[in-house]
Amino acid sequence: MSAEHHTFSDLDVLIDQVHDLFDEWERSERFAPALGVDDLNRLKLAVHEWLANLVQHAHFNGHHPQIGLSVALQEDGIQCTISDNSDGFNLDDELTIRSTSLESLPERGMGLLMLQACTKRLSYQRVNGSVQKLEFVVSTKDNPWLKIQFS
Repeated sequence: MSAEHHTFSDLDVLIDQVHDLFDEWERSERFAPALGVDDLNRLKLAVHEWLANLVQHAHFNGHHPQIGLSVALQEDGIQCTISDNSDGFNLDDELTIRSTSLESLPERGMGLLMLQACTKRLSYQRVNGSVQKLEFVVSTKDNPWLKIQFS
């Protein structure tokens, strides 16, 4: 299967557009049989949590938002890359803060921890000077439990 590449620019409808894309992939069985229902649900969760954070918290410094989404099957899972032209932030620091300061079963603040828990090879970095790039793999070989530590 070749990689799927999509671009988005309207934060007001971004999440709905991506949900529609996933619904189409599910209806057409785009990634079947390599990607099972649980794998697809973990991919949806990871992508949704990242995009929700972009919509709610990202700063684009007056630039028109440009978000790219690419997915491709690999031997051990599905590779996902989400790029954007926001200012970005330090993901590692934010994950450390969240994992050490959340109460048990909080109402908010779990998105990044859920993203980390349901993915492997998670990385986030600035590339080409002004583009932020999140890359992760959702495994099709493992069936990970979502293990999020609370303080």
